Amino acid sequence: MASNTRDARPEDFDAFDVPTYQPTANSEPTEVIPATGGSTAANISDRVDTTSFAAAPAAPAAPGVYTTETTALDREPVYIAPADPVYEEVAVVSEPAVETNVEKRGTIDLGLLLLRLLFGGYLILQSLSTFFRFGGSDGIAGLETAFAGYPYADGLAIMVPTLQLAAGVFLLLGLITPVAAAVAVAVTAFMALHAITASDLGWNVLTWNAGVWLPVLLLGIAIVLQFTGPGLYGVDAGRSWARRPLASSWIWLVVGLALAGVVWWFGTGINPLQPAA
Repeated sequence: MASNTRDARPEDFDAFDVPTYQPTANSEPTEVIPATGGSTAANISDRVDTTSFAAAPAAPAAPGVYTTETTALDREPVYIAPADPVYEEVAVVSEPAVETNVEKRGTIDLGLLLLRLLFGGYLILQSLSTFFRFGGSDGIAGLETAFAGYPYADGLAIMVPTLQLAAGVFLLLGLITPVAAAVAVAVTAFMALHAITASDLGWNVLTWNAGVWLPVLLLGIAIVLQFTGPGLYGVDAGRSWARRPLASSWIWLVVGLALAGVVWWFGTGINPLQPAA
């Protein structure tokens, strides 16, 4: 039976076939095997000749084992100056307390209440007597006759008592007094100009009769209420214009006078400053 050349026999090896190994730190034997087939004696000799040992790289650390490096640190901490605190300014605006104690204002509020009742009541009675002919009034027809010399007599005869009624009701209640007083200023100023021009007395106050003075005095009362406000005895008691009216009084006074001027200019077309012929 022919011998198998692939079987290795003891005589095929000598002392040089067994590599000697001397362990060194961090080294592992590395065996280089040529890429040739067969396991003949020549091949084995080649393997022995080509076997070498090289230092293996350091094995990775086992799991759970960590290597540490020591770095020299400056033990003196760096001082960082604290930043300046930033304060946000918040403006706190508090509304002034409502003066509900009548003793602090004396009898001012009582006087304003009586003034509102008288003036507002007069305007209401005038308008109702015009609409419903109370007390022997000629009604709207009488106003149309009085305004006959104006181009818009019919419209003025309805507008005047309507404004009187609206201003009188709101002043009587002390409700939105700046606006109500402005309406009263407008209608009383119109009626005052009408009384002056219709009397043919001009602007000589020494010649005015009661028929001229009454509308003028009503205009003065309306202006007074515009500056004083309604007082604390009214619906507007919690409003600023009921305690210390200031800017609103001037604004609404100008509005009332401007409204009277516009109605007079376009409703009558007469220059009241022109002396009577």
